[in-house]
Amino acid sequence: MGVGLAWELTREILRDHTSNSYAALAGWSYTPTGAEIALWDGLEMEKRVRRRGWRPWKDAPDPLRAKPMEDPRRRAERLRRRQRLRERYHITE
Repeated sequence: MGVGLAWELTREILRDHTSNSYAALAGWSYTPTGAEIALWDGLEMEKRVRRRGWRPWKDAPDPLRAKPMEDPRRRAERLRRRQRLRERYHITE
């Protein structure tokens, strides 16, 4: 299969924003239903959404994706910097 044919087929998939294929290619955590999309559009019109364009299926972190591990040395350095700031600004917990 050539690149041109592959792109044409991919464009056809990308036209349907309610398909599971589109959701996978877009990196969404799930595929919203039409009713859910309408609900979020209505909330956006009423200005109840946190920020313009926020959608949970696009912006929520994927619960199945592994979280990156922090290097112990970087974590120790970060905690030392935090402690210095607390001491400098007299912050007590």
